[in-house]
Amino acid sequence: MAETAIPVLKDRRKWLLRLIYVRMVAFTIFLAAEATRNPTADVLVLLAAVYALSACWFALLKLNPSYVAQSYAQIAVDLLLITWTVNRTGGLDSYFSSLYFLEIVMSSILLERRGAFVAGTASSLFHFAHLDLGYFGYVPTTTNVWPDLPSLQYIISLNIFGFCSVAFLSNFLAESWRRTGVELEKSTGQIAFLQAYSDRIVDSLGSGLITTDIEGRIYLFNRAAEKITGYRSGEALKMTIWQVFPGMLSEINSGRFEISTSHRENVPINLRFSVSPVMIDEKNTAGYVWCFDDVTELRLLERQMHQKEQMAAIGALSAGIAHEIRNPLASIAGSFNLLRSDLNLSPDQRHLAEIINRETERLNRIITEFLGYARPRAPNRKTVDLSELISETMKLMRNSSELKPAHRIETWLTRVESQVDESMMRQVFYNIASNAFKAMPDGGTLTISLEAHNGNAHIRFKDTGVGLTEDELKQLFVPFNSSFPNGTGLGLPIVYQIISAHNGTIAVRSRKGMGTTFVIDL
Repeated sequence: MAETAIPVLKDRRKWLLRLIYVRMVAFTIFLAAEATRNPTADVLVLLAAVYALSACWFALLKLNPSYVAQSYAQIAVDLLLITWTVNRTGGLDSYFSSLYFLEIVMSSILLERRGAFVAGTASSLFHFAHLDLGYFGYVPTTTNVWPDLPSLQYIISLNIFGFCSVAFLSNFLAESWRRTGVELEKSTGQIAFLQAYSDRIVDSLGSGLITTDIEGRIYLFNRAAEKITGYRSGEALKMTIWQVFPGMLSEINSGRFEISTSHRENVPINLRFSVSPVMIDEKNTAGYVWCFDDVTELRLLERQMHQKEQMAAIGALSAGIAHEIRNPLASIAGSFNLLRSDLNLSPDQRHLAEIINRETERLNRIITEFLGYARPRAPNRKTVDLSELISETMKLMRNSSELKPAHRIETWLTRVESQVDESMMRQVFYNIASNAFKAMPDGGTLTISLEAHNGNAHIRFKDTGVGLTEDELKQLFVPFNSSFPNGTGLGLPIVYQIISAHNGTIAVRSRKGMGTTFVIDL
């Protein structure tokens, strides 16, 4: 069977280093015990040799690029050192012989099967040679009493059998360790791959994905959820589902539903949820999986389509009615003025006549505006600097009676040119600004920004007014639907119509008590 590196041992040098430390500790303990038992032993000489060799091995380990060569050299020298130590500490009676077993085990870890075989064989040869030569007097020895030759042969055979057994067992354990390491590394790699793959799948989802426990604590927060909510994953994992979505009901229910909530930056958003329980078994729930999508733009488009359909129907019907009212109204006004000039009226009668005349003119103005809305003219387009047009319109607005001292206008304008009807767009800007100031009766700030975005003019009017409810938002561009006293309810419908005539879009985002933002793209 071919030898392969043990995957668990990523760096054999560490194990070679451990062998040096183990030898130093083992020799120190054994020699200290030997010094107590036999004060005449060459303990200091042996200890000095051990530490000197250890220092050499440390130095070589840093300089030598091949751990295999040093491993064999270190094992050979260690076995010679053990044999010498056994010889100087009692020979046959020395308990330093047990260090042979330690060396065999470390060899099997460092060099696997071959290392175990080499260390076992070398230990057997050194041990046999030392005892045999010492018995026959060829080398000096510290053995006090030698047994007879058959007994010595039995002891040597028993030790050699022990060395071979340890070599076999340590090799078996090393092989088992190697196989376990391979399987563990393979399993770990597969788990890491599957984990990374599942993380990529979760982060690749276009929908937001959140998992929580039954108490709403968040444990998973994917990239789409970060984009939709504005919270980073690390922040959300410290929160509950209700802290991320303030408009969420306190009771968790499975199924599908929609909520109106806000982005982290207080931008109103509409979210569509699908919630599923994570079941431990048939009866117990561990948590919930929350899938959600941002449907703010979808709901906005639906409202715009509904408004277009409404206004088309209302416009077609009302234009005819307004026309039929205007003609008799003109006759009534003319006839009344003739009668008033011919009659000698009292002061009270003249006052009533003024009221009739004023209200007739007001009604005529409303009908004129409505006919302009119902039968709009085509825009007379030309290149206009929108930043200059907005600035001029706001100068007029600053002189308007609608602007109070507590009102502020802030503008963040970049030069953007567009093909528009100048008078129509001036009316758009004036109407939106007028509405904003009416929505801030106690004062506030209107912020107007203009920038180029994807080749279009991107205009934003943001006020700090009273805001709108969901129902008010749906009726915002419906004619004659005014939230303000003395309003005709035609200002914003005309704005919508002008923007549509320019092939632009207008979107409104608002929440009650949080102000309103008009976004125009031309």
